[in-house]
Formats: sequence, C-alpha cells, structure tokens
Amino acid sequence: MTGHAYRPLQVGWNALNSITLAVLLLAGCSRLPFDPTPVVPTTSPLPYSAKVQVSEVGTYEVEAGASMSPDPTLANHVLRTTPTLFPSKDPVEWERATVEYLTTRKTFQKIVQEGAADLNLTLRINMYIDPSVSSSFSQIYLVTTDGTLSDPKTGRSLARYSGFGKTAGNSQDKAAMERALHASFRDLFGKMENDKRLPLL
Repeated sequence: MTGHAYRPLQVGWNALNSITLAVLLLAGCSRLPFDPTPVVPTTSPLPYSAKVQVSEVGTYEVEAGASMSPDPTLANHVLRTTPTLFPSKDPVEWERATVEYLTTRKTFQKIVQEGAADLNLTLRINMYIDPSVSSSFSQIYLVTTDGTLSDPKTGRSLARYSGFGKTAGNSQDKAAMERALHASFRDLFGKMENDKRLPLL
C-alpha cells in the first residue's frame, strides 16, 4: 500500500475516533443525577403550566440518632457537609431530572422549559445521612424537598410545601438515598396536587 493510499484511511480513522469520543463525552454530560422514572402518574393534575428551578442541592451528615430526635428540623443537627452520593450536585442537572419526573407524573398541565409559564416552581433539595444508633442497619438516609410556587410576573410567593423521605441502608448506599429522594418527591407533589386552594389562584 502506498503512502498516498494510506493517508485517506488514516484521516478516516482519526475522524471516526473523534466522533466516538464526542459521543461518549456527550453521553457522560447528559447523565441524570438520579433516576426519575419510578413514578406513577397522578390522578389529580393541576390546571397550570410550570417552570422548574432547583436552587439548592445539599448533602449533610447529622448527629447520630438525629432522625429520631424530638426536634424535626434536621438542619439543627448538621455536623458537616459531605460529598453527594449522586453523580452530580449541579442544580441544572437536577432540574433536568426533575423535569423528567414531573413530565411523567403529570402534576402540572405542562412543564415549560423555554418562555413563560403560569407558575414558577423553585425547589430546595437537602439530603441527610444519620449514622444510625441501631445495630440492624448502619445509616439512615433522609431527604427534605422544599417547593415554592410563585407568580412569574410579580415573583410573589403563592404557596409553599415540604416533602420528606426516609430510608434505612448501608454505608454509601446511593440506592437507599434515591428511595428517600423519591419518597420526598411523592410527599411534596402529593401535597400540591391535593391542595384545594391551588385551583383558586
């Protein structure tokens, strides 16, 4: 094979490698931080469109036994921040996953990603790890998700809700934390969907 014949093959091979690398990088960038699919569509959808924003994603270790404390505010028992168990804590990536969750759940008539919506939904997601004092499991995973519905024209807060999820698991147990996250979402959006005040906004 001559050098002239080899050059087009080499160029083609290099181009193929570049395309493959770009696809792999794109796939890595598009990975969602949590699996939004285990969700059952609601029977009480709200008659509004909504735009979702995740303003905060945090993971914290709390005092051992804090999940059983008479004080329900876990933030009062935080010892330190801790690395997330999920692939990302970027609020933009969490927005993408939450949009998929809500699109499947059908809490709102429509989820708007570009342009104006009837309501803005702002979420704060905080995850807590309790080094359990029980001998039957090593960690308690807790998630609180706070949601605020506001008027996109004025910014005025219309309604606030809080969802809570709790699951026992092992150390560094991402699956357990994800179950607690889904429990907090079910609690939060169930409260929204069953709030009799919302159709009167």
